[in-house]
Amino acid sequence: MLPEVLKIGAKEDTPEVYLSVSDISVIRGRSLPENAYEFYEPILEWFEKFSQSAVKDFTLVFHFDYFNSSSGRYIYEILHKLDRSTNRGYFKVIWKHEKEDDLMLERGELLQSLCSIAFEFVVIEG
Repeated sequence: MLPEVLKIGAKEDTPEVYLSVSDISVIRGRSLPENAYEFYEPILEWFEKFSQSAVKDFTLVFHFDYFNSSSGRYIYEILHKLDRSTNRGYFKVIWKHEKEDDLMLERGELLQSLCSIAFEFVVIEG
């Protein structure tokens, strides 16, 4: 059964995670975990259960300061699970990035090209 909410507090090298079936979900911060599998495993489990649920509308906000390549693999896996959801409704990703952060914009564009989920790119001033 899909838990209503999954919360993981941010730490120095891991992002804040708030996943909800009834609210906008957010993953934000820095993602440089020593063990990316260990950090992302409960998140991937949540999305696996989500992909089998009857949830029709879902918005996921990503706002990374930075993520390493091993984190990028798991971010892709999250999107892949959403993309292949059996009860697909309207899923949207909001990819936030700082105005001058071309790297985060490019990473978002690359991830968008690998799935069929609608992306909205939002520039954060400051």
